[in-house]
Amino acid sequence: MSRTYATDEQYERWFLAECCRCGRRKHKAGTWPDGYVCRTCSDRAVRTRGTCPGCCQDRALPGLRPGDGAAICTTCAGFSQTFDCSRCGFEGKLLGGRLCERCTLADRLTALLDDGTGRVRPELTPLFDLLVAMDKPSSGLAWLAMRRDQPGNASERLRQIGLGQIPLTHDAFHELQPWRSPLTWKNC
Repeated sequence: MSRTYATDEQYERWFLAECCRCGRRKHKAGTWPDGYVCRTCSDRAVRTRGTCPGCCQDRALPGLRPGDGAAICTTCAGFSQTFDCSRCGFEGKLLGGRLCERCTLADRLTALLDDGTGRVRPELTPLFDLLVAMDKPSSGLAWLAMRRDQPGNASERLRQIGLGQIPLTHDAFHELQPWRSPLTWKNC
């Protein structure tokens, strides 16, 4: 695969900038009304919620009011982009397909707990509902991504449960090999 830039200087100019929020030179996550924003500051700002002091609406507050630096909504800050989920309309951090973290978590869990029919296995619906309703869906996404290269990771276990390869009994769960067991350690 070829690079879209010819020199390191072009890469610097096209992809890196000083963040207007933290002042560090980082990869650009976007251009906001107050300037270039890095991914860390963008994520933090989009997850900030409350009542906007400009319009008194309860929303995400990624913008900064010019006078005092108070957090304000996208409308009051003059953003040209929105942070609304394309499925549920929740305003917050968006992931692939312009979906919020909760809709993304629901999609991943649906795929993992699928019984082969394209739907969540009926006995697992309460588990699915509890996981999707967690306070911080980003924690659920991180949990599913943990230790992907090791046998017995959460995603693999949920997939096996969804397909019925692991029975829904206490005994079946007690018989599972713990992921830190000596049998899974790599020989040095």
